[in-house]
Amino acid sequence: MVLVNEERCIGCGQCEKDCFSRTIRVENGKAKVFGRCMECGHCVAVCPMDAVEMEGYDGGEIFSGSRELCNIAPEDFLRFLKFRRSTRQYADCPVEREKLEMIVEAGRYTPTARNRQDVHFVLVQEWMAEIRPMIWEGFREMAKAWKEPAYQKMLLEFCREYDADHKNDRLFCGAPVLAVVTCETPWNGELTARTMELMAESLGLGSLYSGFIQRSIGYSPQAQEAMGISGERIAACLLLGYPGVKYLRSVPRKKAHAEWL
Repeated sequence: MVLVNEERCIGCGQCEKDCFSRTIRVENGKAKVFGRCMECGHCVAVCPMDAVEMEGYDGGEIFSGSRELCNIAPEDFLRFLKFRRSTRQYADCPVEREKLEMIVEAGRYTPTARNRQDVHFVLVQEWMAEIRPMIWEGFREMAKAWKEPAYQKMLLEFCREYDADHKNDRLFCGAPVLAVVTCETPWNGELTARTMELMAESLGLGSLYSGFIQRSIGYSPQAQEAMGISGERIAACLLLGYPGVKYLRSVPRKKAHAEWL
């Protein structure tokens, strides 16, 4: 719920102008709240007098300043994106808890449709040795159920390689961390995973979206229960860890298919 401090409010109307749900309006020189609020926080961010707060949220985490203070040079950001690679080789070392917390924090601040904030984060590191075999069993079931013969052959080959030597793990690639993102609306989770991935890359970590793991968890009730996500919709699975490979240059891409109208 949005609360307005009428002693501070000067009735400038900035909050009303930026309120998409038309929940906050200026009447008799003061901002007032009507009806159901999306809790997007725009009124808090735009108020020049710091007269608005949101009940149930931690106001202590809010910081002030102009957007320019947070700017990244466009050329640097584009270079960062071009150099990013999907990592399939990881160093044999854990990821610091502080870095994982920053990755979750980045995910928490991802915009969600209707500001639902319906994302659940699960980061597996300490329990990786217990949960990884459960997901592998789910992978086996997925491979057996696969309809397309040529692709099924490849999946079963993954299983045979892993059975012969657990170091031949083409599912987890030696990654020490698995991040599972669940939510009611898939696109919210997909957007969130992308933000988490960019934060991980900025922290010097490698990452890999794993559709194989995402599907395998669906075939493993045991893994779902162990991670506390039974019955939840998985939007994305990210492998995270320090890269065990060093890339020396970016790679080519096809020309953009863009229409300029």
